[in-house]
Amino acid sequence: MVTVKDVAQHAGLSPSCVSKYFRDKNSVRNDSRVRIEAAVTALNYVPSDIARSLRGKRSNTIKALMPLITRPFFAEVFEYLHTPCRTAGYNLLLQTISAGETFTSRDFAFADGVIIAFPDDEKVIRQISGILGETGKPIVCLLGHANAKDCTVVSVDISQGMAEAAKYLLSSGRKRIAYVGGTDDSSPSSERFRGFVSIVEPERRHMVFRRDFSLAWGFRAAQYMLANLPDGVLCENDSIAAGVISCFLANGITVPGDVSVIGFDNTIIAETYWPSITSVSIPTMEMAEVAVRSLLNAVSGKPVCNQEFQSKLIVRESSSFRG
Repeated sequence: MVTVKDVAQHAGLSPSCVSKYFRDKNSVRNDSRVRIEAAVTALNYVPSDIARSLRGKRSNTIKALMPLITRPFFAEVFEYLHTPCRTAGYNLLLQTISAGETFTSRDFAFADGVIIAFPDDEKVIRQISGILGETGKPIVCLLGHANAKDCTVVSVDISQGMAEAAKYLLSSGRKRIAYVGGTDDSSPSSERFRGFVSIVEPERRHMVFRRDFSLAWGFRAAQYMLANLPDGVLCENDSIAAGVISCFLANGITVPGDVSVIGFDNTIIAETYWPSITSVSIPTMEMAEVAVRSLLNAVSGKPVCNQEFQSKLIVRESSSFRG
């Protein structure tokens, strides 16, 4: 089936320009209109009924897609998105992304736009972009890098954030660094791990455990370390770090005396756990506010652009320097 993207490629224009043409032929330049109409004729393109049905009045509703909201980080992301949406008079609908899930146009029929937050599999961005391409509905993505091409991106370099955490452990005198996190099929996990290996040389990588993002996995990974203890542990989120610390303390290992532990995301867990957890802070609230503002501007036809934020290491009780 011929799509708007096919028409855009044939005409040598962007999909957004072609979508704009189908909404209002007079909204694009004359030379662009001629090229689009020539491509439509050559490809025998007919806008789908579904696409036409999705064009219409605004619903004042935004759909947010993200992995499991049971993970504390994503619960915070949703709340940070919800507040500016409510202030602007918009409803925010949540849909979680399961592994291997596919979407249809019906998933977005009543949304004016879509925000995708840190998906494990970024193929979902291309899939949704393909679905919404003919409708002109905008997509804004919260990501751990700035490389996506199918949406407006609000990003933070999480690879650099993990690299800074690794530098801190090494500079504090820790020499045997363990790493606990998720799997290669998760894009955010891969970005974090890339930051770790960019700084910690192979001879300093004491142990690497990659499976899950839960507190229980952190506890289990720490159990594996007991027979051959590292002196520093980097964790891909604060829940994992809390699990690691719990296991160590339960087995008479002091934190940070024997082992320094660093988490990631700087969720409420990092500040309230004991000992409080050193963590890489992502400016999630600011990023969410920018994402909502960018999406609403796009819905109104205003220009939007990518924006990038910086992470910051917040040092707390779970890490210390060795003399």
